[in-house]
Amino acid sequence: MESCVLDYLDKKGYSVNTNYYSLINNWINEWKGQSNWLDVRTIENKKYPMYSLGMAKRVCEDLASIITSEPFNVKASRNDELLQDDLEKAKILEKLPKVIEIMAYSGTVATVTRIVNAELNNEKVVKGNKTKIKTINIKGNQIIPLTIEDDEIINCAFVSEQRRKIDNKILNVIYLELHELEEKGYQVTNVFFNKENGQIIHIEGVVDTYNTLSKVPLFSICKLPKENIYDDNNGLGMALYGDSEDQLQILDLVYNNFGLDFKLGQKIMVINKKLTKIETEEYTDKDGTIRTRAKVMYPSDLQKQQFMEITDGIMGDGTNQNPYIYEYNPDLRVGDNKEGIQFALDNLSFKVGYGTHYYNFEKGDVTRTATEALLSRKDFVDNGVKNRNVVNEYLIGVCKSILLCEKILGANVDENQDIEIEVVDGFLQDDETERQKLLNDVSAGLISHKRYLMKAYNMTEKEAMKELQDIQSENNIDNIEITEEDMSE
Repeated sequence: MESCVLDYLDKKGYSVNTNYYSLINNWINEWKGQSNWLDVRTIENKKYPMYSLGMAKRVCEDLASIITSEPFNVKASRNDELLQDDLEKAKILEKLPKVIEIMAYSGTVATVTRIVNAELNNEKVVKGNKTKIKTINIKGNQIIPLTIEDDEIINCAFVSEQRRKIDNKILNVIYLELHELEEKGYQVTNVFFNKENGQIIHIEGVVDTYNTLSKVPLFSICKLPKENIYDDNNGLGMALYGDSEDQLQILDLVYNNFGLDFKLGQKIMVINKKLTKIETEEYTDKDGTIRTRAKVMYPSDLQKQQFMEITDGIMGDGTNQNPYIYEYNPDLRVGDNKEGIQFALDNLSFKVGYGTHYYNFEKGDVTRTATEALLSRKDFVDNGVKNRNVVNEYLIGVCKSILLCEKILGANVDENQDIEIEVVDGFLQDDETERQKLLNDVSAGLISHKRYLMKAYNMTEKEAMKELQDIQSENNIDNIEITEEDMSE
C-alpha cells in the first residue's frame, strides 16, 4: 500500500493495518501460479521451478462456473426497463464470472459505480453529452475498509494506479476514492497523487468531492460466506483456498514428483572414475575475474585415450560387484504417482467446499467428475447455494448503485426500490433429487400432476396435459385423475 495514501487517511483519522494485504498478495501470486513453495534452489543457489498443476486458479474458475451455472434474472420493482438497459450497457452480468473469480482468489471484490464526464454546478452533478455510468471491479488488495458495523463495510476507500496526461506529460498516478457516510448521505472524495513524489495533484474534469444525498453506497462488496481465520483482516474476506494452502502445496509436491520421474527417468550410464579424465578450463565469475576450475571429461569426450591404470576391473570396494560401466534404468512409478495426485486433489476439493472426488486426474490432466455424481453431494450443493446467495446480495447492491447514479443525473427513480433476483429451483441439484422432491409435493397435494410433469421433465403445459391424457387412456396408473385444477392451470 502506497505511503501517500496511508498518510492521507491517517490525517483524516483512519488508521490502516496493512499486514493483511501481504496475505492477499500471496493468494494472488498463488492464483497466478507463482506460489512461494515453487521457488526451489539448489545448494549452489541455482533456481529450478517445480512442476505445478496450477489448481489455485482452477478452483477459482470452477467457483465462477458453479455460481453462474444458472442465469441471474434481475428485476426492479418500478424502474426495471431503465435498470435492464444500464445493466446491459455496463455488461454487469457478462462480467460476473470474472468478478466471482476475483473474489475467489483475493478474498473480496468490490464494484464501484461511477459517473464519468459530468460537471458539478452548485453542488449538483450536471449531465453532459459524454456523461455515462461506469462500473469498476476492484480486488481485495485495493480495498481499504474504514468503518465496519456488524460485519458490514460502511465507509470504504479504493486505491488504483492510473496513467494520466498532465501538463503534456504522462504521469503514473495513485487514485484514492473515498466513500464516507454523513448525515445527509454518502460523501464521495476523489484524490490523486503523483506516484513519484506522493504530492496531491488535480485532475481536470474530475469532481474533487460531492454528496450523493443518499445512504445507498455507490459500491457493492462481495466476499465468500466463510468465517475468516486470520486476525486483523480489516473486514475483508478470505480467498477460497486461504485455509487450504497446505493442500495446494502437497498437490504440487506430488505432481512435481510425477514430472521428475519422467524427466529423470531416462537411462543413466554409471562410469568408474578411472575411465574419466580431469582437465582445467577458464571461466569468468560474477565479478569479472578470470578463474580456473576442474572439468570432467568422459570417454565420449576424449579425442584420444592414452594409458590408463586398471586394477581389479570392478567398481567399489569389492562388495559391490558392478563392472566399470553399467546402466541404471529407474522405475517411473506412474500408478503410485497418479494415486498420490488423486488423493491430493480429493483433499483440496474437500477443503474448498466442492466435496471429495470433484476432480479426476486422468491422462496427465485434471477433469471434473460426472455431473450426476458430483451434484448429488450435499456439501457441494450446500456451499454452492450459500455462495450463490452472497452473489445475489452483491448484485442487488450494484443495481441500487446504478439507480442512484441515474437519480443523481436527474432521472425520476428511487434507489431504495426492491430489487429481486429470481431464486432458481433445484440450483445445483441433480434431476433425480429434484424429481423426488416434486413427487413428494404431488403426494402431499401441494402441486398438481400437470405441474409435476412440467417441472420435473421440462414439459410445456400442452405436453403435460397430453401426457396425462395418455396415461389415463392407457389405464396404466389407476389413481391418477385429471382434475379441473389440472385443466385450469
